[in-house]
Amino acid sequence: MSERWIQESEELLRRMKELSSKEKRDRLEIVNSMLFIFDILERSLHGWRVWVRNLSLMSQFTLEELAELEMALEKQIQPFIEYDIEASKRWMDKFPQVPVVRRRVGEEEGRGMYV
Repeated sequence: MSERWIQESEELLRRMKELSSKEKRDRLEIVNSMLFIFDILERSLHGWRVWVRNLSLMSQFTLEELAELEMALEKQIQPFIEYDIEASKRWMDKFPQVPVVRRRVGEEEGRGMYV
């Protein structure tokens, strides 16, 4: 992991806190802050994927270190996924419903989502 990655990550965290702590934000500013947060998360997840997929790098870790990393990741990600499920249930009515149409065998595609 490079010093540059760490410095950039610290700067992104600082900017994230700055955006979310600004007083009297309007809806667009809140949405913009949320998008920025997701961009930071996506950057971090991408970095983790690159790191974990690098088998020559992963081979340098002991079994115990890998288990520790796995446990720490699970501990961080599980609450986010639980919140994802909770938010999906809570605000399900805000999302557009895509019509699902059962297609007969041999029938051409038309409108809606086919199953």
